[in-house]
Amino acid sequence: MSWGGSKTEVARKLELHIVNAPLDKNITPLTINLADPVYLFEDDGKTELFRGYVVEREASSTTGTVTYTCYDLLFYTIKSNATYNFSSKTAEAITQMVCDDMEIPVGSLAQTGLTQKLIVQNVSIYEIIMRAYTQAYQQNGVSYRVVAKKGYLNVEEMGKVVCSIEITEDSNITSSNYKESITNMVNKVRIYDGEGKPQGVVQNDADVKKYGIFQQTYTKEEGKDATTTAKSMFKTVEKTFTLECVNLNEAVTGAGAVVRDSSTGLSGVVWIDADTHTWQNGVATMSLTVTLKQMMDTKEG
Repeated sequence: MSWGGSKTEVARKLELHIVNAPLDKNITPLTINLADPVYLFEDDGKTELFRGYVVEREASSTTGTVTYTCYDLLFYTIKSNATYNFSSKTAEAITQMVCDDMEIPVGSLAQTGLTQKLIVQNVSIYEIIMRAYTQAYQQNGVSYRVVAKKGYLNVEEMGKVVCSIEITEDSNITSSNYKESITNMVNKVRIYDGEGKPQGVVQNDADVKKYGIFQQTYTKEEGKDATTTAKSMFKTVEKTFTLECVNLNEAVTGAGAVVRDSSTGLSGVVWIDADTHTWQNGVATMSLTVTLKQMMDTKEG
């Protein structure tokens, strides 16, 4: 069994490998169909870790297994597109409307109180939600993420969940790796009006001096502070760490964790960008990709 997710994949995934022996009377065959609900619980049988639906089923006679691939509710938000023209709606109101239209159950939605104009044409439900919350982020500086919990779609502020157990080289880290990159850097933004006339420029002087210019442009939008929005486009050096560890179920994408690892220099709170938890032959392990700064999955119109 493998369970995990990442910021870029949106929906969390559960993959099951089940014994397939139709001629063996000692093994009871399982009847699991496409779109059937599947639940994953902690060992206590009560704490729900995952609730999803079967989207793929594959049988192999050579290995004698059936593989079931399941995704949570957010799978529907990335596989369905829509067109809308919103005016004077908050991100939370936009999310509620698109989910109601798609019959997606909604739990709690982070409140922004910021109205906006948003026009989308044939884009995914997930992108519509994140475009709305990205506009809010550009105004208030608060980062948001979409998560599925117990069959409900939720939008929450990032940076509020930290694992209760430290991840250290002395207790549960088996190996680690470090990488840094400037491939996505943005350190200078030129601002223009709707007619393409220059309206100003902002830049991260320290990064420009050290790494050179990585420039983007921004067209002023009504109801937004141009300077604040342009600065929200800055991206600095990306530092990512990959950790192979003994399994910890609460270490999931979007959560924070205290990590202490001398080989990579990690010491303090990091943020999980991707996680894979694997149960095989009675051993539970996990692979984590973590960053020093939590980054929102921003979506621009």
